[in-house]
Amino acid sequence: MSNPSAQRLKPVVAWLITGCIMIACMVSIGGITRLTGSGLSITEWKPIIGAIPPLNDAQWQEAFHKYQQIPEFTLVNSQMTLSEFKGIFFWEFLHRNWGRLMGLVFIVPFVWFWRKGLLSGWLMRRSITILIGGGLVGALGWFMVASGLEDNPDVSHYRLAIHLCAAFTVFCIVLWTVFDIKRERRSFLGDGSSAAKWSRWILLLLAVQIIYGAFTAGMDAGRIYNTWPLMNGEFMPENVTAFNSLWKDFTDHKDGVQFIHRNFAWVVAAAITLFGYANRTNASLHGGDRWLFGAVFLQITLGVLALVSHVWISLGVLHQLGALALLMALLNVLHRTGRVLPAQGVGKTGDVLADAAGDRGQ
Repeated sequence: MSNPSAQRLKPVVAWLITGCIMIACMVSIGGITRLTGSGLSITEWKPIIGAIPPLNDAQWQEAFHKYQQIPEFTLVNSQMTLSEFKGIFFWEFLHRNWGRLMGLVFIVPFVWFWRKGLLSGWLMRRSITILIGGGLVGALGWFMVASGLEDNPDVSHYRLAIHLCAAFTVFCIVLWTVFDIKRERRSFLGDGSSAAKWSRWILLLLAVQIIYGAFTAGMDAGRIYNTWPLMNGEFMPENVTAFNSLWKDFTDHKDGVQFIHRNFAWVVAAAITLFGYANRTNASLHGGDRWLFGAVFLQITLGVLALVSHVWISLGVLHQLGALALLMALLNVLHRTGRVLPAQGVGKTGDVLADAAGDRGQ
């Protein structure tokens, strides 16, 4: 961002990068919430007054009583004390309130930038998309929690995957917008090069792996077969196909879900390695291929460590953040191989934003 027009958008870029950091923190808090079994501790969705925690013993007893009515307590945690309940309540309360804080961090600067004339045209539309997407992620969070309040002691792993993928999608939109401002505005569609084509196939592979990571988390499938590289000495234990239905075995069965997640990782890693080798002299990537290889190597290492530690909370959270880092590295490559969009006027600050959007090579 070396030209004067792009310099003027520095506050917008700082706002968006802050949003990326907050989403990453939200992913971490969500991971801790899941791994500590805290996600169902708050059984109601109150967007405004829910920001206030229980303030006295009577209110704590009321919150605990509501928790005692759901299957997770009656079937899993029937011996839990009020003191233990406060421990799991903390993480879900923090998770929800971090989401509320994110809402303020996105909405308040949005209004200020809009009033200052820094948001119009494509950037205004993109910002509105981000705001709507953030609200949708919150709604999907409650959609996920609701699945564990009536009949099952756990949330639906399908809904957890939808919630997580929605959060990752919003993160990608925010980061892509940063790239658009700092470099040049680009389409997600490839520029026709081989690197563009294959990096988008890698995105599809990574999406599948992220979904299976969410399945693994939602079903606590990482806490079985805690050996590597084989699953208790076998490549595919007999119990992986216990249901005699490939769909059910590989989507609704812990053993099958872990089998897919741990082995599909090698498919993703192989694709990225081949991509890096094929593009080792591609200067247009600006080293993006090497960052991508480093990210996938780190992510596999974290995955193995999380597995053999029976998903130690710190390693489980780092593994989840590793997925986000890998997605960032791939998004960088995707943007660099995207089709360049022409600069467009955007209203009263059209010259400023058009120059920023088309800031070639910066």
